[in-house]
Amino acid sequence: MLGATQKRFSLVQLARLKSAQSSTVRTMRSRFTPQLASLLCLITAAAFPGATSVRGGTIRDDQPDQSYRDLAASPDYGSVGTFASGLTGCGTLIAPDWVLTAAHLFISSSGSFTINGSTYTADQLITYPDYQSGHELQGYDIGLAHLTTPVSGVTPATLYSASLEPVSVMTFVGFGMTGTGLTGARRADFNMRAFQNMADGDFGNPAVLLGADFDNPHSPADNYFGDPTPLLLEGCTAYGDSGGGVFLTVNSTTYLAGVVSFVAATDGNANSDYGDLTGFGRVSAFRDWIDLQIPEPTSSTLLAWFGLGMLGWRRYRRARGAA
Repeated sequence: MLGATQKRFSLVQLARLKSAQSSTVRTMRSRFTPQLASLLCLITAAAFPGATSVRGGTIRDDQPDQSYRDLAASPDYGSVGTFASGLTGCGTLIAPDWVLTAAHLFISSSGSFTINGSTYTADQLITYPDYQSGHELQGYDIGLAHLTTPVSGVTPATLYSASLEPVSVMTFVGFGMTGTGLTGARRADFNMRAFQNMADGDFGNPAVLLGADFDNPHSPADNYFGDPTPLLLEGCTAYGDSGGGVFLTVNSTTYLAGVVSFVAATDGNANSDYGDLTGFGRVSAFRDWIDLQIPEPTSSTLLAWFGLGMLGWRRYRRARGAA
């Protein structure tokens, strides 16, 4: 099944940032356009029974794995769960009964969302109208899943709608395989991880799709976007991370700013090792569409949510009005 998800593309446009690096912010995003043969891999996994929190991504080989687990343990990222609809990826709870994920996961007409050990049925899957399967480099790999039962005990993510300039540190949370930059994705060990990277590149359509490369701490030759110096907890998405959340913290508030779509490589092997590139959709580009799809709750729904706790509702309202 995994092999069937791999497709070949030509990266006719690839972005590169040439600016001074700081520990948290880079000031601009620029682009170059080499003709690079590349492999694009939709980072899904075959659905498997009893899927739980298999958070992953590949990590630096010179940093302790525990540091990535500690980062993932932050309550800021508690809205990310496993999503399955024929294929298994992940998704982020953005309202008590709505999940934001990648459209290419929608193989079946329904699905399921698993978070905090509980599984919820998704009875309605909505694909962004401009999404075309097999053309993920165009962007638009965004989908919404409606849950039949609101999720309890989880605070929905706050959606980001402002500019992503200057380029800042982003935190990627997913449910994929893991390994190091030297080995690529090798295993699923059921440990929760998150990593950080800079969204300092794009694939020719930066209004909807941005990219981040996995810089090699041992060699600048693997760099394609921006400064070749990796962040302390840099990493790359891997198999099973599709639909995962990309988060940005601004003034002590953490927002959902992106949805993971694919991994690409210029060496012909998109295995999430050093030099591979993650592509993710910009949430801000789809805010109007998201708000259109998610109706205001009825009074009966509000009462149900009240029984589950008003914190989720307050966070949801805040997400719809966030700048």
